[in-house]
Amino acid sequence: MNHRATLTAVTALAGAALVATPTAVQAHGTGLPRLSLVETISVPAGTVQLGTAFGGLSGIDYDPATGTYTAISDDRSALAPARWYTLRLPLDRTGFRDAAPRVTGVTTILDRTGAPFANGTVDPESIRLAGRDRVLWTSEGAAATGIAPTIREASKDGAFRRDYRLPDAYPPAEGRGVRNNLAFESLTLSADGRSIVAATESALAQDGPIATLTEGADARVLVLDRSSGRARAEYVYHTDPITNAPTDPANPFADRGLTELLALNDTDYLAIERSFAGGVGFTVQVFWTTTRGATNALGRDALTGTERAMPKRLLLDLNATGTPVDNVEGITWGPRLPTGDRSLVLVADDNFATVTQFHLLRVRTR
Repeated sequence: MNHRATLTAVTALAGAALVATPTAVQAHGTGLPRLSLVETISVPAGTVQLGTAFGGLSGIDYDPATGTYTAISDDRSALAPARWYTLRLPLDRTGFRDAAPRVTGVTTILDRTGAPFANGTVDPESIRLAGRDRVLWTSEGAAATGIAPTIREASKDGAFRRDYRLPDAYPPAEGRGVRNNLAFESLTLSADGRSIVAATESALAQDGPIATLTEGADARVLVLDRSSGRARAEYVYHTDPITNAPTDPANPFADRGLTELLALNDTDYLAIERSFAGGVGFTVQVFWTTTRGATNALGRDALTGTERAMPKRLLLDLNATGTPVDNVEGITWGPRLPTGDRSLVLVADDNFATVTQFHLLRVRTR
């Protein structure tokens, strides 16, 4: 989702050794992972990489085999064709070795016909690597103009491979389906790679209101079988209310939503909630959440209000770390640190107006 803000980011240095590591983490409500900020680096808006406007990064995924990251831009083919980047975030024993990522490639995403997407026909949001030559990615579509969201598989050269069929509750129509700019922000793979897990940023129109200052919203979490494409489960993820009221009369907008999921194992996830208020800026929090104990609402056209939402617990308030916080929309595993701890990398979407941030987090599980 696009936001506009005028926050200033600071660049600092830190890092760790690159070690390939599996994705599954044991976290079942007790012994939850403890997260702490190691470092933040940033790239100013207006930066050009490989002939394209570098920014709008709304999803990121790490390849431990190559030590590279793939980050998708939410440029709707307005500044350049819809695309993802391959980049490196070099680390040493103290943190990020460089003050900015090294962009090593840009891949144009192709539509069903094999052509780049036309301006305004796509809104890329999240991305996951899915094997040696496959990439999964989501588009929010454009509900205001009747363009449905998609969960799509591509080859690593950007070519179309397949679309996953969505349950009937999701396509936008009058009074139902995804809301404009509030569709599939989140995408992750189960630890065994057999399930695709995607989530809407906020409630479907028929499921209830979006978040307010006093109430959160019921986002839907959709689980698909990666092989057959069939929907296997649907769960409710209830966001917190909007954190702050807007203070800028010229920008009275405020919202809160679920912007990304990352699988810890086959039931537990890290979830990013991002709140914004005009004149205040962004609030970003990372939660642990699980499908265990939650109602499987598979096939429900509209939620009844009786569903048990996914339990969750706050792990990190990024604003409390003292680092400037912008529009964080992506999260991925990174390499293992010299201490043996896992790492996470968060990326903030600059909306081509502020700064692209990369936050390095330490994950302690003992």
